[in-house]
Amino acid sequence: MKFLSNLVASALGTMIALAIVFFMGLATLLIFMSAADQTPSVSEGSVLVVEFTGAIPEVVSGDPITQVLAGEPPFGLRELVSSLQMAATDDRVEALWLQIRNVTGSWAALEEVRAAVLQFKESGKPVYASSNDYAMTEQAYFVASAADSVFASEQGIFEFNGFNLTVTFFQNLLEDLEVEPQVVRAGRFKSAVEPFIREDLSAENEEQLSSFLQTLDDVFMEAIAESRGVSPDSLRRIASERAIISAGDAHAAGLLDGLLYHDEVGDLIKARLDVDADDDLSTISTSDYQRVPPSDAGLEVNRDGDVAIVYAVGQIVSGESDFSDPLGSGLLGAETFIEAMEEARENENVKAVVVRVDSPGGSASASDAMWRAIQLTTLEKPVVISMGGLAASGGYWIATGAEKIVADPLTITGSIGVFGLFFDASGFFEEKLGITFDGVQTSPYADVFSGITPLSDEERQMLESFVDDTYQSFLERVSNARKMSTADVDSIAQGRIWMGRSALELGLVDTLATLSGAVRMAAREAELGDGPYRVRVLPRPKTFLEQLTRGLGARAAGAWARLSTTPAERALLEQARHIREAVRQQGTVQARLPVDIVIR
Repeated sequence: MKFLSNLVASALGTMIALAIVFFMGLATLLIFMSAADQTPSVSEGSVLVVEFTGAIPEVVSGDPITQVLAGEPPFGLRELVSSLQMAATDDRVEALWLQIRNVTGSWAALEEVRAAVLQFKESGKPVYASSNDYAMTEQAYFVASAADSVFASEQGIFEFNGFNLTVTFFQNLLEDLEVEPQVVRAGRFKSAVEPFIREDLSAENEEQLSSFLQTLDDVFMEAIAESRGVSPDSLRRIASERAIISAGDAHAAGLLDGLLYHDEVGDLIKARLDVDADDDLSTISTSDYQRVPPSDAGLEVNRDGDVAIVYAVGQIVSGESDFSDPLGSGLLGAETFIEAMEEARENENVKAVVVRVDSPGGSASASDAMWRAIQLTTLEKPVVISMGGLAASGGYWIATGAEKIVADPLTITGSIGVFGLFFDASGFFEEKLGITFDGVQTSPYADVFSGITPLSDEERQMLESFVDDTYQSFLERVSNARKMSTADVDSIAQGRIWMGRSALELGLVDTLATLSGAVRMAAREAELGDGPYRVRVLPRPKTFLEQLTRGLGARAAGAWARLSTTPAERALLEQARHIREAVRQQGTVQARLPVDIVIR
């Protein structure tokens, strides 16, 4: 009895202690939030500091609690670009300092940031980039190279050794488990199913991925060559003949302007701005500067109406969106998207709509429902599709709902094709687990989606007909939207992915532009006059407190996984996610990107 009372007392004490810690932490965060609500002041002679610490997401909640507890970045792509554009006209900001720790994200997002840095340079204000003791990868250097001067510490790592793209295959694993994947697909290049039925790349997949990687390499080399005043061929020779992995070698090759530490770069900026060496450099962070009203920077915001940006980010599924999965990048729910489009359509203050697509696709039926929501909106207001890093397969399907489609040169798009993935796990259950199945049914096809029987010839023909019909519907959507014949669309479809600038040549997009360019285009269609414009983000990102009742456990697991796992362990978790998604796709028709493209 004494043991039980001690146990209860200990448990109660632990709970009380946790409650005290929780409420103290919550109080601290509320104080932090209160301070964050105050408008920052910008001193004369300020330097805008952009600290790159990881991913540049398409959209963020801006909630301080989410930033602290869930690791959300302090700014998203739109906030960063808007801050750079405003700083270019703000007389109080005299320089820009890009501080590189880690830069990740889609290449399209990085190019949009790079374009904004180049636009800032046109103001005549100096731009500096430095990495201190952090590694500078090709992604980081792509952004940093837009600066007037680029520095790294003497012992820093500098990666300039070309790009690679690796696909993981599970065929041997499935054979060992005696699980048989059964595939139905439309499109020669629709290779999303290849990891489950092959040990290596097919000739078609190797062709499209090689073309994709070569286009990226061309854009990268051309951009660096222009910034550094050298030829693209000389840069390619560096990457292929004597790949650079150290800052010292990068400096010797002319890719860096010097080997300086953080404080030395600060002294250099002081000298440029005529700041006394003993005085502190006046800086303002992007997370603070994004809260400065445009009017404080001398910009007059257009008040004739709002431009709504409706984000379509993540893998397309039926139902509601969910971004709490610690192993995934988020699920874009058709229901959530349709509600956001309806809000944009019915709000009288919204005069134009930009749909920002960053999706590898997913469910074909959900994609079509989202397409319909976009089409309905075009009947009442101008709608422009802005493609981010990914607008492929189902992501391109929904884009055809609008008349105007813009992409970044490095947007991954196309992949016009569909597939169905089915598994026969009867061998696994019987041979590995000793489990067998038997039952009765009213129709010979009643168990077609059971996952424990192989497809009969009749069932395969039935599913092939369904997939072919879906593919034909996809072709017709593109044909009607792009004013092309179905045969012409089919010739560039077949599930093949294209870069944005190739998509422009093929007629899949109307022009190449950034998100801010798409906003201007939509505003002009609505005759709103000159910008900048008031922007309404839909669906509104949920704050941490709003998500307490949904997905908190998964978010906590994700936060713990980031803290407690090694990169190798996270790579294994990523492969587990691929397998889990494949199982989730069992019995459905998917319009999805061929592979999860991760370039290193």
